[in-house]
Amino acid sequence: MDFLERFSHRHRDRLVGLATTIRLSKGELLLRRGERGGDVFRVAEGELEVIDTRTQPVIVLDVIGRGGVVGEMSFLEDSVRSADVRSPDGAICQRWDRAALIRLLEQEANLAAEFYRVVAGMLVERSRAVLSSAVAGSIGGSGIPRGPTNEVAAADGKALADALRTRLMQLEPFIRRDRAGAERELGAAFRNFGAALGEALVRMSEDDGRIAGEVVASGLHPYVMRSHLGELALDRADTGTVGVPSAMAHLLANKAGGDGPLGEILDSWLLGLPTSRGFRERGALSLQTVLESLPANPPLRILVVNASGGIVPALLAQLSGRMPSELTCVDGNRAALAAVEAASTHRARDIRLRLVQDDLVGLCLGRSLIRHAPQNIVVLDGLLEYLPERLAAAAFRWARGVLAPGGTLVVNALLPSADDPVFRHVLSWPLVRLRPNALVRLLEGAGFADTKVYEVATAGLVGVARRGPELSATEEGRRAPPGLSTMAD
Repeated sequence: MDFLERFSHRHRDRLVGLATTIRLSKGELLLRRGERGGDVFRVAEGELEVIDTRTQPVIVLDVIGRGGVVGEMSFLEDSVRSADVRSPDGAICQRWDRAALIRLLEQEANLAAEFYRVVAGMLVERSRAVLSSAVAGSIGGSGIPRGPTNEVAAADGKALADALRTRLMQLEPFIRRDRAGAERELGAAFRNFGAALGEALVRMSEDDGRIAGEVVASGLHPYVMRSHLGELALDRADTGTVGVPSAMAHLLANKAGGDGPLGEILDSWLLGLPTSRGFRERGALSLQTVLESLPANPPLRILVVNASGGIVPALLAQLSGRMPSELTCVDGNRAALAAVEAASTHRARDIRLRLVQDDLVGLCLGRSLIRHAPQNIVVLDGLLEYLPERLAAAAFRWARGVLAPGGTLVVNALLPSADDPVFRHVLSWPLVRLRPNALVRLLEGAGFADTKVYEVATAGLVGVARRGPELSATEEGRRAPPGLSTMAD
């Protein structure tokens, strides 16, 4: 659609009255890469080519026809031009001087709101067109190959980040005037971004997806850090531990917060994603499953691996008064164990809490030097999303060895979800995801019986299984994935 036709008649007339006309001859450059820019141009007659002059022959990246605009990103960001733009056969353009346009938008708030809305909409459309055409190796239907694949991926990531950032810049000034309306608009912007990011990465190779994701993360980092979940996930001090304890605690608490209204709204969106809901709702089902699996007679011994999974405080409260119990919590993070102890200071006297610091990866591989009494129930809470399948299989084998005969294993995981790119790239929180049949296969391969798997909401997964009969050495080797026996030695 023509840039001017997106405006109401009154605002269109104001913009036309401000514009000047320039004529370009055949082959003349309108914009040069690296120059300080800010003026906005609309093609009135002819067409413009966005070109990359760093290669020979010159590569055409995009073709702007009648009604299209160039220079809007430099206007918004007051940045240098990112590409050369030329007139292949001569063209007539309307030009808006940046300083004059800014003065007009500052004087007329309604025009400013419509202008930024139009520009944001155009950037979203452009990013979708870029991502669609990237599959065919071209942009804008030019049919001319672009540069190396990683440059294409980086450009696609930048288009996505630019589109969302522009929309946020447009909407933030209106949050205080109309909080409810701004929340609706921002919610739609975040949802559209998440969907576009997922669609883009599906079309890319793993390497290209990583490059595009890094560009998206870099472009949106200042905004993501304004949400409390983003701040905790991106600026964490506990790198190297399983999970992100502080970020997980905030996610499970489900109370949005952040730097200013925009940060709070972004946080609310992140907490409402299917994966976030899956974390919370699978925890509730895991707790219910544990309670349904309690033996009839004492002594009751339960062992929970991963303190930051969130189930321990609720489990302590539910066990109170049932029967004398021993609850062991194993984690590699001392701070996470301390948090569990602080939250359980008022537990009933009939419950003994053991806090054990152990390397969880070493534990999964059978290298732990700590021995545990036979357990009635073992819970792997929030552990599988950080383990590849081979380590998950090893963890199940370890759990079977800790369980008493007929004991129960309760484990939770995450299902594949469309919001995975948001966690993986925007929050730098990569998560391993399992399908139900894969979880069943791993449990049965580790020697468990009576396996049941439940899907929770759209992203959660809970499995429960009973320790089966002991396996012979031959059966152990046959059930273990290739190479696993060597890893566990």
